[in-house]
Amino acid sequence: MLMDFDDWYEKYKPLKNHLVRDQERDYFETYDIELGYVLGIADTQPKRVWTYVDGDGGTYVVNGYHLVNRIYYFITEVPYEGDGLEVQVCSFDEFEQGEENA
Repeated sequence: MLMDFDDWYEKYKPLKNHLVRDQERDYFETYDIELGYVLGIADTQPKRVWTYVDGDGGTYVVNGYHLVNRIYYFITEVPYEGDGLEVQVCSFDEFEQGEENA
């Protein structure tokens, strides 16, 4: 299922990262204490973990914990149902068109 990022954000409600100071962000890095936190959630509540990945044609948020092409992770208030959820965040076509117009 393909969903718009804004709709995904409103529906699943990503949590703010409480582990970093002096920054307000809603994602978790792929290393150190932040990764440990993500793995803890993935072990106990896996349907609340999402991975932001670099994929064919752009970047995506996909449900679940993934290693390949990961950029960072989201943990959401609302768990997902089903499999194969995919949210396109950025299209490489849109990026290339922006460069051509610059």
